Amino acid sequence: MARLCCFLSAVLILSSCGGADAGPPPTPAVDLGGDTDLGAGDLGADDASISTDAGPVDGGPTPVDAGPVDAGPVDAGEPDLGPVSMPCTATGACDPFVTTSCGAGLSCRPNGTGMTECLPIIAAPLEEGTACVTARDCRPGLVCLDFGGGASCHRMCPRGSIGFCGGEDRCFGTLGDACVQVCRPRPESCDIFAQDCPNPTDACTLASDPETRTPYTGCRPEGTVTRGGFCGGMAGTCERGLICIREGSSSTCKQVCGPDGGTPACTGAGEVCTGFARTWGVPYCRAP
Repeated sequence: MARLCCFLSAVLILSSCGGADAGPPPTPAVDLGGDTDLGAGDLGADDASISTDAGPVDGGPTPVDAGPVDAGPVDAGEPDLGPVSMPCTATGACDPFVTTSCGAGLSCRPNGTGMTECLPIIAAPLEEGTACVTARDCRPGLVCLDFGGGASCHRMCPRGSIGFCGGEDRCFGTLGDACVQVCRPRPESCDIFAQDCPNPTDACTLASDPETRTPYTGCRPEGTVTRGGFCGGMAGTCERGLICIREGSSSTCKQVCGPDGGTPACTGAGEVCTGFARTWGVPYCRAP
């Protein structure tokens, strides 16, 4: 399963001409992460900057709010959203999910400002996952994006849709128009006690499915905040084996501990395994 990187920056390759823009590309706030407070935190947002340059541009890493988990009482939870029958409708010049939105030989996709417009379709456009250079390289329904490591054709999806992308891909983020999002793999599932993420730079932590908000433990880039340090928002994310817990008015990194006295055991002075992130069923260490 492809790994979803939470801290990578995506660059939307939108030029339809060969020359590069003389000035810096516009960089509107384009969020490729979830837009709802999940309580336990977003799956991680990849901030995209839209470029009018003819080629892919590699952006830098962007800190992401891991979100604290409230250690207090947990309510019954939100109702099951179920399939969304009427997803958001694009507000740009055209709708990329309506085949008749543009005329013959044209396809609807985001332009240099992020809003949708009708652009020419080239001969033999590229399929999903294929390396690309400009927006017109990809077949209709796809957009050229660089999440680091080279640009490729990614499938667009309507905001609010569930199951549109198929497989382990999920629809989240925006590309300028609030109703146009992109299909990306969700973070792979993992064992938070064994910390068995295949990538050594990842940590297994609390996560939520971007579409259904179903809680699970998934692999995300390891944070730098140590045990007891403040976390969430600009404070940053926790190191491997720790989770961000909100107790009262502050959020700090707490050590995950094995259930029923199992591994890992609490190592902090005076701490015992009595905390519990109920939604995920994950115990953590705290002072009695």
